[in-house]
Amino acid sequence: MINNQSIENQAKFEINELLAIFGSDNVFISPDVKISSVSTDTRQIKPNSLFVALIGENFDAHNYINQAFTSGASVCIVENKWFDDNKDNHLNQNFIIVKDTLVALQELANFHRLRFEIDIIAVAGSNGKTTTKEMIADLLATKYNVLRTIQNYNNQVGAALMLLQINEDTEMAVIEIGTNYPSEVHIITEMVAPTSGLITNIGKEHLEGFGDLDGVELEETSLYAFLKKSDAMAFVNMDDERLIKYSQLFDNKYTYGQSTENDLNLNAKYSFDENFNTSIDFYEKQHEQHFNINLAAKGLNFAYNAVAAVAIAYFYKIPIENIKQVLENWQPDSSSSYARMGLLQKNNIILLNDTYNANPSSTELALKTLTLTKNGWTKIALLGDMLELGEESTSEHKQIIKIALEFSNYTYLYGDNYTQAYNELGLNLNNIKVFSDKIEMYNYAKEKIQPNTIILVKGSRGKKMEEISESIKKDFLD
Repeated sequence: MINNQSIENQAKFEINELLAIFGSDNVFISPDVKISSVSTDTRQIKPNSLFVALIGENFDAHNYINQAFTSGASVCIVENKWFDDNKDNHLNQNFIIVKDTLVALQELANFHRLRFEIDIIAVAGSNGKTTTKEMIADLLATKYNVLRTIQNYNNQVGAALMLLQINEDTEMAVIEIGTNYPSEVHIITEMVAPTSGLITNIGKEHLEGFGDLDGVELEETSLYAFLKKSDAMAFVNMDDERLIKYSQLFDNKYTYGQSTENDLNLNAKYSFDENFNTSIDFYEKQHEQHFNINLAAKGLNFAYNAVAAVAIAYFYKIPIENIKQVLENWQPDSSSSYARMGLLQKNNIILLNDTYNANPSSTELALKTLTLTKNGWTKIALLGDMLELGEESTSEHKQIIKIALEFSNYTYLYGDNYTQAYNELGLNLNNIKVFSDKIEMYNYAKEKIQPNTIILVKGSRGKKMEEISESIKKDFLD
């Protein structure tokens, strides 16, 4: 899926470099051409831009070639078929002709990336990539000039555009690698050419495309395959049962996780108090250093993300005092109504707004957060469908319903997937109900909200469960 707009860069390319990348048979450029940036969005073209005409599910940028040249593009990269059909209408204009413009963009990005001898940390995994990436970048930024993936630029287009941001001032980069279908991690990793990498975990994501956890593992560990062949540094989460075995493959590795034996490179122990405050005790084996961090961000997911980020920071020699200062003040982005485990508390009511997205692994983790604290409080789970689970959808929704019943006092479900799972389970309980209408669910659930209540709201992006979070904030937390 192509859903990124272009972001400004100053990636310059000489004609001889373009000939090296694409071959002389495909480059039709006058010798006086200058290229001072690369663009995929005609609305952001600057003079002397190289415009790449991408084709997406719902658009074809070849329809905007005239606009690209009018806006100042000096060269356009187009696909063979379009050029064959349209070349007579574009005489004396500069083109690079390719089989696939997305591949061409990635080749440009990889060429540009390899100009710079900098450390690039790749962050892949099923859950927590964005939070982990942000924590890592903030920690490294206390010592280095760091480029990081922004917004949703973690797909094939987005990662390419991030690499084109690298310039002479960049000392390190933290690049998030997302995936929606098999081979995407491999494609992005080959382009990024990271010097180190981390997989947050292997969880139940995009099962519609990957089939099962084995498929997810095969996809995500494409990053490890690259690190192995390039003798790069692999960071291994030893708390993930599917990732542990990969630690045996690497000579260059840094292991982290919970360990009572202190046998990992970075050993962590978590503790939580009644107000969701998280404390982590660390022991770094090589230097025999003990230190403690009291996280500002609250929730089990942030604890996992923080340990991964500290592993990276410690390896790259960020001082402990810097690590403590950053993480003891770090909070997730709260600029949008949907959030990653955003916590709001007022009038003895706590809202856990985890509506950014949902899959079975992240939903189970969110439900476990309910059990960490506030014993004796009423705990309500408001769950919207998890999407893109394919043939496993009903069974995964059934499993989450069972977990929700274990961890919450009241469970209210919204969506066709939960309805199907609920009906198949044949439940006849007073503390669970399923709804086809989101507003109806909220109106029913809010009768249970009173002082000493915790409400978790979670669902896939397409279910827009943040609308319920906003209603809770308005009715109970203003």
